[in-house]
Amino acid sequence: MTSLAEERAEQLRWTSQLRRPMPHYDRLVENEFRSPEEHMARSARRLGAMLGFAAREVPYYRDRFCPFDANALRDDPMRALAELPVLSKLDVMDAGPALRAERLPQGEKAGSVWRSSGTTGRPISVAYSQGSGLMFNLLAQRSSRWHRLDPSGTFAEMRIPSLLSGGARGKPLASHETDRRRCWRGMEHFTTGPYVAVSVIAPAEQLIEWLRCERPDYLMTYSETLELLARASGDEPPVDSLKAVVAISEQLTPSMRAYTERRFGTPVHQTYGLMEFGMVGVRCDAGRYHVHNEHCLVEIVDENGRPCGAGQRGRVVITTLTNVMMPLIRYDTGDLAEAVSGPCPCNRTLPSLGDIVGRYSRIAFLPPQTMARVAALREAIENMPTELARDLREFQIHQFADKRMELRFVARSAPPDAFFEHLRAEWAKATNRGEPELTMRRVDEIPRSPGGKTEVFTSDFMPARNEKPMAP
Repeated sequence: MTSLAEERAEQLRWTSQLRRPMPHYDRLVENEFRSPEEHMARSARRLGAMLGFAAREVPYYRDRFCPFDANALRDDPMRALAELPVLSKLDVMDAGPALRAERLPQGEKAGSVWRSSGTTGRPISVAYSQGSGLMFNLLAQRSSRWHRLDPSGTFAEMRIPSLLSGGARGKPLASHETDRRRCWRGMEHFTTGPYVAVSVIAPAEQLIEWLRCERPDYLMTYSETLELLARASGDEPPVDSLKAVVAISEQLTPSMRAYTERRFGTPVHQTYGLMEFGMVGVRCDAGRYHVHNEHCLVEIVDENGRPCGAGQRGRVVITTLTNVMMPLIRYDTGDLAEAVSGPCPCNRTLPSLGDIVGRYSRIAFLPPQTMARVAALREAIENMPTELARDLREFQIHQFADKRMELRFVARSAPPDAFFEHLRAEWAKATNRGEPELTMRRVDEIPRSPGGKTEVFTSDFMPARNEKPMAP
């Protein structure tokens, strides 16, 4: 639990490092403890302004909003939003330039353009306004403050090369290169410690060697990369200089969190963001993701686009409140999350959601109980006695079309028989007398996804990456 007074005090450590006065950061602190009624009224005002702007200046929405009363969009924007159709990734691809504003509000300017890697078959292009880009800096600092990071420390990142531009001659970072900056990325308004980054596509042993050479205070990378590093470091932690790590992108299960914290010897924090929006939320110590409602509005909806009740899982749908260059309104992220209600034990009042449990477009097609069985197998590996898993370096669980499961693993040497016995016993507990069948196979390497990330679970039931997801 925290308080406004405590957060103001923590903020002083940061504002003392500002290069010039910027009251925006202090206003973020104040907003974290407003009443729910104030949050609702503030979000409604900003949403009404965005809907009205989109209806006037964005060709795609001029046509899309025709059936709706313009007064309703302005006077009761929350109700109007719930009646608007959901925007899919394919809608964005098909709309193209029609989703961009023809004119920007006075004082606003065009910012950067982000393009996806195209691993879905067709890349998505999102244009940002400068005001929306500024929110990345503001919200990155909020996340660091919540995680109690010290701005004087060294911050390290491991990401796929397309997201790291510090390579030679402006090219993506090569596996042997290090991006070095005097200031943390996204914290250019502050005087901070150094920033270093490396491509996550390098072998795990090389990444560990890099960490031990750089000795950062903080590390941000993908959840499954953290688990990979924890396994590849043998009996020692990957590096002993870390004070905290920040997990991004993939789901971090409770067993993964416990295992990673134990192996790294540090707390594991989490943020939630999307390339289409930037920073969306940050996880508090109570386990909820609080939405940056200065920047976006998040809904958890069922298959009909209606709000989910507390405790229900639904699709994450997001509406921008800042990006006037290319407003994404009721955008279906493809993520699944749990709806929550009531005040958060952390005492902050920003809107929140529960666990983010995966990608709808990937897991909706799986046979019943698949993810529960995968979770049980992962937990069995993560809680395995040290002497059995000492040489285990990496693993992947694959589901075949006949529902058989296979554990593929990389190990420095052949595991003892007790390794296999332990997993078979745990598998039997999690299934109906061991069905479906589980096979285990040692391999030389685990192939990466087209984007360069490690995938712990794959399935023949998942649609191909270039296919349009259909309702299961």
